[in-house]
Amino acid sequence: MKRTTTREVGYYWADGEAAANNGAQFWTDGQKLYSYRLCIGDTASNGKKVLKDYTSNGKHGFQSMTTSKHIGYARVHADIID
Repeated sequence: MKRTTTREVGYYWADGEAAANNGAQFWTDGQKLYSYRLCIGDTASNGKKVLKDYTSNGKHGFQSMTTSKHIGYARVHADIID
């Protein structure tokens, strides 16, 4: 698994590559995207990247400030925000 910056993990998720930030709190296996142990993103059968919105105004409800930051970094790489 590639080590990268927190801001770049979403890029690797979009590209289908496994990567994690230095502390491994934000990581992807290339298909799913995780903030700690919470799955915040997935890849649909058609290849589209689907991000679950766990921010304060999101459909799935607020989890933490750090998870909200992770969602913010990944948002630009997602095809669908759920």
